[in-house]
Amino acid sequence: MSAYQSEAWWDDERIRWYDKAAVQTEFHSLLAKEIEKHISKEERILELGAGLGYVSEILMNDGYDLTASDNDENALAAAKKRTGFNDRFILLDSEKEETPQIDTLLMIFFGRIKENGNLEKYLRSAGKIIYIISEHRGQGEDSRRFREPDDTVSFLEKTPGITFSHHHFSAAFNQPLDNEEDATRFLKRMYKDSADKYAKYIIHDNDGLLLPNEKHTSIFIIRRSL
Repeated sequence: MSAYQSEAWWDDERIRWYDKAAVQTEFHSLLAKEIEKHISKEERILELGAGLGYVSEILMNDGYDLTASDNDENALAAAKKRTGFNDRFILLDSEKEETPQIDTLLMIFFGRIKENGNLEKYLRSAGKIIYIISEHRGQGEDSRRFREPDDTVSFLEKTPGITFSHHHFSAAFNQPLDNEEDATRFLKRMYKDSADKYAKYIIHDNDGLLLPNEKHTSIFIIRRSL
């Protein structure tokens, strides 16, 4: 799942941080359960921008016919090493290449369906799209709601030839950090100029430091009309 993905995003340090958060929360398993409400084991599913593949792995283990793709070789290598599903994680740059014919496309914190005719392109490949986006960024009083969910609803309402439903999902994805130095580096890399503002939210726990993070997301189920 490419929560923060851009070109060459997944270096060793970012992979280490994400892995630590992933194994200490139920975020991915809870999100996978939400996704499973909208798919069947008869569907062929392609995930775009799968990143480190934590949700992909759960769906594969639950028996779904899913192939996970990303354009980042570091992320794919880490996912293959962790999961053992070497042939089900593939290199694909979906922003530049046509996606293969498939029943369902899954995009978790990835893709810009409102831009460059992307929705039309994706619907040429699949009859259904599961599109998951964040509703906010930041912590506590500094959290700000994105316009993206509302804008996506407006865009889809105006798009001919589709039907869609909109669902909300929230779960904790807290970030464990080894020590003060690790916390400082994480904040600078992830929040850049806003690092000092978010430092106040880091708390001490039994194993070190923790940055609480409640992720609020919008899940869109988009179908091509018959």
